[in-house]
Amino acid sequence: MAEPYIIEHSFIARLNVLNTKYPGPVGRWEYSPGYNGSVRWHQNTWLTTSRQDRDALKLWFGAVEYGDEGHVYEVRLWSSNSAHPMYNQRVDISTNGYLGFYELTPIVGPLWRVAQTDDGKVRMTTLDGTGVGVRWDKAAWTTGRMGSYLCTGAGPSALFDVEILQMGVEEPL
Repeated sequence: MAEPYIIEHSFIARLNVLNTKYPGPVGRWEYSPGYNGSVRWHQNTWLTTSRQDRDALKLWFGAVEYGDEGHVYEVRLWSSNSAHPMYNQRVDISTNGYLGFYELTPIVGPLWRVAQTDDGKVRMTTLDGTGVGVRWDKAAWTTGRMGSYLCTGAGPSALFDVEILQMGVEEPL
């Protein structure tokens, strides 16, 4: 681990996108058309907002001290079940800018800035200041399914409602 996590500033939360064309809870669902106009939902490893009838994923925000700027965060999927196939995977950025879950590496990161706005909402950006937005896309690079994917550089930058479930949470092992 490159930097120790600051436990008292680390937390578990759910995110809900508010201001984009595709608002909703942050999850990992894609969909594809079924028969007779039905919709078939599929779980994936990409972060989406396309399933309004589900609770948002639980995410662990591991606080790390970042120079004079204060805290930045490594974000991981939170599951209390260590046997879960995606247990403790981290949020990272694909080569196309999409946010998804990836295996942990010995190095902390990527790191995210989480900044509160004047009205109590939250913006999430990369360390270089690129905002996270939502882009409707057909996932031709993987499954060919459709979804509203969280993506860096997609405009407008998303405003998130953050539901903190627990503060002071240690790194999942």
